[in-house]
Amino acid sequence: MLRNVRWIAAGLLTLGGLIALPGRAAADTMILVEELNGSTVVNSQTFSVASLPTSGSPYSPAGGAFTGISLTVTSTSGVSSNVNSLTTTVAAKPSASFDPSHSLRVTVTDDGFLNASAGSPADVTNDPGASSGISGGVNNLSGTTTIQSGTILSGLTTLGATPASSDTSPGGPSDGNTTVNIPSLPSTFAMTQEITIHAIPTTGIDPNSTFGGTLSSTIVTTPPQSVPAPAGLLLTLTALPVLGFRRVLRRKAA
Repeated sequence: MLRNVRWIAAGLLTLGGLIALPGRAAADTMILVEELNGSTVVNSQTFSVASLPTSGSPYSPAGGAFTGISLTVTSTSGVSSNVNSLTTTVAAKPSASFDPSHSLRVTVTDDGFLNASAGSPADVTNDPGASSGISGGVNNLSGTTTIQSGTILSGLTTLGATPASSDTSPGGPSDGNTTVNIPSLPSTFAMTQEITIHAIPTTGIDPNSTFGGTLSSTIVTTPPQSVPAPAGLLLTLTALPVLGFRRVLRRKAA
């Protein structure tokens, strides 16, 4: 009876210790939307995934050059894999006070990615695509992808970043699919996309035009390859049962 009580007490202590252990902070995603006049920010707003502006409930900053801003963010965050991706689609319209010298910048950071092969090298692809829903000008979308360790809450450290890539629609030019290699990707990491949209008038931007497009970022980890045993070792291991059987026969014969 006393022994059972001791086992129960030890189990309760262990359970209490497990409950008290601090867990990993919940993954977070932060979206920052900014209007730029050159390099000067004139409008900005931060969103979470739950509060993203949609086509049915867009973001329209007062006095801004852009209106009807909507976003879609798709991520593989939270699932352990050797292939992870983040895709962001941006759409906006020119406001009544549209100024073509202004641009729209969207920064998306997701810190909840899980790498199934921790410490292995990984390749990042950064692929932009500008939408063609514009009249009286061209729509340019440029973007970069940065891979980081850490979290939004504790701070992020850059592991590598792709060069900027861009796409212009309609008609081009396009400079897509920039890449970067991460020599050693940790088990948890963050991915940040920075997307800049700029409408360039040719004959005058139609007020019903839509600016924007999509940036797709993919990171593929190369897991370590298993090394086959040398042929001599395989032969030795294969022969061991036979040798053991022969020794047994010799003992019986003796």
